[in-house]
Amino acid sequence: MKKVSVFMLILVLVLGLIACSSGGNEETSSSEENGVTKLTFWAPLSGGDGDFMKELVTKFNEENNDVEVELLNLKAEEYYTKIRTSVTSQQAPDVALAHASKLAELQSANLIESIEKTSNDAKIDWTTFSENIVNATIIDNEHYAIPLDTHALIMFANKKILDDAGLLNADGKPSIEPGAEGFVEFLKQVKKNSPAGTFPLSATSNGDSPLRMWWTFYSQLGGEMLNEGGTKAAFNNEKSLEALDLLNEMIEGELWPKNIKNGGELFTAQKAAIHMNGVWMTGALEQNKGLEFVALPIPQLFDQPATWGDSHLFVIPKQEKQTDEKRVASLTFANWITEHSASWAKAGHVPSKPEILESSEFKELEYRSDYAEIGDYVSYMPNSPKLSAINDVLKKHLNLFMNGQSNAKDTLENAEKEVNALLSN
Repeated sequence: MKKVSVFMLILVLVLGLIACSSGGNEETSSSEENGVTKLTFWAPLSGGDGDFMKELVTKFNEENNDVEVELLNLKAEEYYTKIRTSVTSQQAPDVALAHASKLAELQSANLIESIEKTSNDAKIDWTTFSENIVNATIIDNEHYAIPLDTHALIMFANKKILDDAGLLNADGKPSIEPGAEGFVEFLKQVKKNSPAGTFPLSATSNGDSPLRMWWTFYSQLGGEMLNEGGTKAAFNNEKSLEALDLLNEMIEGELWPKNIKNGGELFTAQKAAIHMNGVWMTGALEQNKGLEFVALPIPQLFDQPATWGDSHLFVIPKQEKQTDEKRVASLTFANWITEHSASWAKAGHVPSKPEILESSEFKELEYRSDYAEIGDYVSYMPNSPKLSAINDVLKKHLNLFMNGQSNAKDTLENAEKEVNALLSN
């Protein structure tokens, strides 16, 4: 009987060891298969953006034998809701794209991780990124994302219209005198010397365009959106009034006509001399072979160069059982994409790594080098968890201003009240 008992004890111990070993293999297989770390990657990309990212992911998988990335491209309008749902249901992707303008909202909701430690483990060299762009990824002195690009507001100019009006320099660029006065005078000359029906400036009259243009000019004046603590509005001031006065001068002078529903369509149809829009328009406009244009930074009209902008960022969504191995692999993948982002620039975006801007692959792309400098001074809106709601308030009041239903002073006062009420809750 004793021999049987000893045998049974040994059998139990052996089976226990096998079970423990089996459990460990099962855990490893969730992140590894045949020595390959599997990553899921979500992105909210449309059109050419989605195709360019798909190509990059395919190339990464071909060149890296130890990591395999699966890309899932989701509809932009549903994206952030699905990110939230995936985290709360413990089904989040290993790595995801997000916008700089959404970063603080994601961080405050505990939907993404700080990558401060993991970036060290993955040997990320932050000095290889544009300092201005990478600063937009920092919250409370910690990095929360790896920046892929900046996509900012720039100026497109129709070369034929300006040449016919005698407003094109020998280098093929608009002849604009310095300062806000010089820019307004330039638009007046376009109106004076162009055929009837030509728009001096075409930008959509409501929604994002007025907000981005106001922010651009206000930033050139050194303005701030919120106070240092992010608890109160800080935009109701003389600088902001000066920025709105410039918009008003263009509107009242019919240099930027009211009720433009789609400024991009007017420019593509060659009915506008100047168009202000994001860099993403570059890829679309160059498909129109009959359109001769240049793409340039917004002119410096005030104290310093600045323009509205946002960025695509790689973030790591929260997962309770995420392994350090997958975290490191995710950042290694993200960094690889940034190092091969010259092809991403085909969509118009400015890569986050200055070395890419100096590459022959990037320089061979038409138009992009002419505005690549914006990465050094793109003006990001503040990292506030309530930025989306703040922007909705500002857009509402700027729409009234653009339609002549509110003056500059009332616009800022009313927006300030609403933003302060929003921040106090």
